[in-house]
Amino acid sequence: MDRAAELKLSERVILVDVSFLNRTVGMVREVMSARLGRPLPVLDLVAWLDCLLLDAGIRDFSSAEVQVLLVQGTDGDALSACVPSLLSDLDGKACRTGLAEYVFSVVPTENMATAEALYQDLLALVLNNTSVRQALLVPAMSADEEKLNEVTGEVLRERRKVVKEQEVQVVWFRMEAPAFPSVGQWCPVVPSLAHVLGLREEEL
Repeated sequence: MDRAAELKLSERVILVDVSFLNRTVGMVREVMSARLGRPLPVLDLVAWLDCLLLDAGIRDFSSAEVQVLLVQGTDGDALSACVPSLLSDLDGKACRTGLAEYVFSVVPTENMATAEALYQDLLALVLNNTSVRQALLVPAMSADEEKLNEVTGEVLRERRKVVKEQEVQVVWFRMEAPAFPSVGQWCPVVPSLAHVLGLREEEL
């Protein structure tokens, strides 16, 4: 966590568990390719990030920088279902689109027990940082969503005691709606994946 603690965060942060990109996106590509009888492209990661901003309802792009934190688990350097295909090609790099400039940081598990534990700690770090105004969250599909929701609520309550006038927009991107009241906004992730993978609505 030493490296994570040193991160300087932007007003907008996207926190992504890499296992979502490797496992969930890989599963979607495999299942839909078999169903449709045609290969699907790999996911253009940067184009997908643009979609997340729009799906979160963000329309003000006067503050263009977006910090993208990629939580690396046990899959090594590979981004098996994406382009770029290596985390090392992203770490410390930046790229600009028509909407934003994305600044990438890869955070390895190192001495943490699991990537899920690191994701929870990074979530708390991001929401505690008074520079952050919007947090877009993409946990692993296998994550303990109730625990993440609990951590989010606790951190935001403590933050309000310090910075009463500044709220953080929290947006969760998940495959399905949570089965419990969520702290923050829930947004389905399937439409953005479908758009970037070239799937039409009638094919879903």
